Amino acid sequence: MLEQEIIARYFSRHSTDAHVELGVGDDGAVVRPPDNSKLVITVDTLNEGTHFHANCSPEHLGHKALAVNLSDLAAMGATPLWATLSLSLPEIEHPWLEGFSRGLYSLADRHGVKLVGGDLVRGARSISVQATGYLASGQALTRSHAEPDDLIYVTGTLGDAAVGLRLLEEAEKHAVSEKDRDSFLLHLNRPQPRVEVGREIAAFASAAIDLSDGLFLNLEQLLQMSGVGARVDLEQLPLSDAMQRWQQADADWDLVLSGGEDYELVFTASPQYGEEVNNVSTRTGCPITEIGCIALGGELELLQAGHRYRPPDSPGFDHFG
Repeated sequence: MLEQEIIARYFSRHSTDAHVELGVGDDGAVVRPPDNSKLVITVDTLNEGTHFHANCSPEHLGHKALAVNLSDLAAMGATPLWATLSLSLPEIEHPWLEGFSRGLYSLADRHGVKLVGGDLVRGARSISVQATGYLASGQALTRSHAEPDDLIYVTGTLGDAAVGLRLLEEAEKHAVSEKDRDSFLLHLNRPQPRVEVGREIAAFASAAIDLSDGLFLNLEQLLQMSGVGARVDLEQLPLSDAMQRWQQADADWDLVLSGGEDYELVFTASPQYGEEVNNVSTRTGCPITEIGCIALGGELELLQAGHRYRPPDSPGFDHFG
């Protein structure tokens, strides 16, 4: 089967609309952004052996390849519009392509994203997605405007994906129930980008970042760009029921702090917006938890039971660290 036939079969499901004049099938896409808006563009690559295991479900991969980009857009308060896909495959496997495209389109349709183009080549398995969104207000939510006394919030729960990865790599060392194992792997394989939350908090949050590399490392990046410090209470970190059971059996705050792959949002806001934070949580159905506050200086101070807790041995995931 020729390249164009593969693209037509698996990656041409989206028709044109008011914002897409020309989509998949030509040398480039022709799109029209909403009036009086600014565009936000992000790209992520997933490589086999580094970001996913060879036996990972292709449907999960299709979902995750888009989800990690939508999480970046969410952290900037952007509404997703379009995506392009560059796919490198060692060979054509139709069941793999069918599962991958099903996972990608399912998440895309949920968030109104149109796949408008891309590339297909032969090589080691690698997936790159570029996503574009827009800012209705023209003002991006960034990492650089957190201020002293702002409160620090996080969406969802932390640590589940990191446990899921650990179970894949060393399952024989850990005894967990089948229900908890499924929960951990679901968080790892199918992260839920907080698009609605990001769009709503853009109206009042002072800074935000998405948690791809771990709470400690990503929060430090936000603090550095804002020129501030912070205090975080470990006992306030939101843990799922499965993660609480894991902690009881094998307490490991380092895993929660630096395991990565959460794809939740951390954001800061003035205390005056506390009620609005609660309202956003209610409207979106996404738990949002206060975990600390911004402070003067440049240090990220961790507290447990009122005492200082040491920084994690590894602050978070870094490709070249």
